[in-house]
Amino acid sequence: MTKFAVGALLGALLSTAAWADPVTLRLGHAVFEQHPIHDTAVRYKEAVERLSNGDINIEIFPARQLGDVKELMEGVQFGTVDMTVNSTSAYSTLEPSIDAFQLPGLIPDYQGFVTMAKSPEARAIMDRLENHMMVALGVYDGGQRHFLTVGAPVESLEGMKHLKTRVAPNKMFLDAWKATGVNPTPMAYGEVYSALETGTLDAVEINLTSIESEKYYEIAKGVTLTGHYFWPSFLLVNQAKFAGLTPEQQAVMRQAADEIVEPQVMAVRDLDEKIKGELATRNIPVVTPSEAFKAELAAAFAPVVAQYEATDPLIANFATAAKQLTPAAQ
Repeated sequence: MTKFAVGALLGALLSTAAWADPVTLRLGHAVFEQHPIHDTAVRYKEAVERLSNGDINIEIFPARQLGDVKELMEGVQFGTVDMTVNSTSAYSTLEPSIDAFQLPGLIPDYQGFVTMAKSPEARAIMDRLENHMMVALGVYDGGQRHFLTVGAPVESLEGMKHLKTRVAPNKMFLDAWKATGVNPTPMAYGEVYSALETGTLDAVEINLTSIESEKYYEIAKGVTLTGHYFWPSFLLVNQAKFAGLTPEQQAVMRQAADEIVEPQVMAVRDLDEKIKGELATRNIPVVTPSEAFKAELAAAFAPVVAQYEATDPLIANFATAAKQLTPAAQ
């Protein structure tokens, strides 16, 4: 064997060995294992380990084992946590364009969410997180949001007015719900059950999966399927950790992230349908808004959407694309 051939063989062996060295990444999230965020983490782990033939391993730490939402955000940003699946709304303080994912009234259904999650407009927003030492591999969903009330389900904009309604602590949510006439009340997620129980809250805008997992149906007795926005989450990896991987490993991680978008989102859609049936067996009224109510809600939200479109061209581009969506055939 010539000296050149030996060198080439050695180089190939070294390259193979570098790829074969297993990489283990720790992924933390803040919810329990019944939540769609955990399902996202599991689907990603399985896809990465399959596509890499086990050379990239993901260890999942659920239920705040590595920190709560804010701690996980900072952990991935500064490298004390490798990865997270975390609510997008937590990141709008770093990158205001992220508010685009939850502009009210734009994305009509789960198929529309898939389209926007895989769109160039979404990718342009996610890429901005690289300015904050994170790489966003994909965006997924925790459930379309609806309106849950302690009393009867609301069936008009007038019926919503002045209701003390929990919203997540986010300026855009406050602006959107003030526009409807409700009394938006920022509150930590863990305080909602007792606030509904004691009458501190009259209502909460929430996804069906949380109504079920948090047992809000024990107190709140009316659900109106407003579907006003979704509850997306980012799959994030620390930028330095990602840069330290080989190009092949990076490609696998991106491919896995893209591969699981549609099955994860559609699994949440199917879970919603199951929960609607379970709420019915508990005698919880679940109503679909009339066309007149939908029009009222859209008109209330429209100035807020326009306000946020004007703040950033990335938000405007995302909104323009979302407005072209049509509901999927049922």
